[in-house]
Amino acid sequence: VELAEEALKKKARGFRGSGHFLCLTFISFLLAGATILFGLLYYGVIGPTKEQDSTNTFLDMKPLTQRVISYQSESNKPVAHVVARTISEDKIQWSSGHANDLLNGIELTDNQLVVPATGLYLVYSQVLFKGKDCANKPLILTHTVSRVARSYPDKVNLLAAIKSPCQRVEKGSGESNPWYEPIYLGGVFQLEKGDMLSSDTNYPTYLDIAETGQ
Repeated sequence: VELAEEALKKKARGFRGSGHFLCLTFISFLLAGATILFGLLYYGVIGPTKEQDSTNTFLDMKPLTQRVISYQSESNKPVAHVVARTISEDKIQWSSGHANDLLNGIELTDNQLVVPATGLYLVYSQVLFKGKDCANKPLILTHTVSRVARSYPDKVNLLAAIKSPCQRVEKGSGESNPWYEPIYLGGVFQLEKGDMLSSDTNYPTYLDIAETGQ
């Protein structure tokens, strides 16, 4: 009887030890799961989606130039929005035709934007080329945004694009094929006070300057 009772006590202690082990394992599992869940929520992998205002999202179909214009009245940072008005001597002449096109110290001098303060700037440009036909020959269009720094006076391209709207035209085809080719450039750059920004196009005569937003 005594041996049987001792065996039962040992068996009971074994059950209690197993129960403690299972409890600790379960708690560890819960802690690990909570840690993973917190990490996913913290980094935004899961969680409720936030409704975004269409005026603040990059994927909005509203043109960037219009959003920049609306942003001008809400910021005290240097902002410029100039448009192509005329083409003189195969060069685009930029114009600030509205009261809020140049704000907070930025200037348009000699067809170049002069940076008023050192800092990060969003630089963008968009143009639209159009033509009646390709005249059975390839046409290469280029558009660049350049910088002339006070510390380095040579012109350096910040943004550049090349398009060929007539590459698929078959030789010998007498049909007139009107074409349109937009180019959009944009990027963020560290600029210094006194830097000058300009834009160049190799065939400005193909620009559709009547189209707004350029």
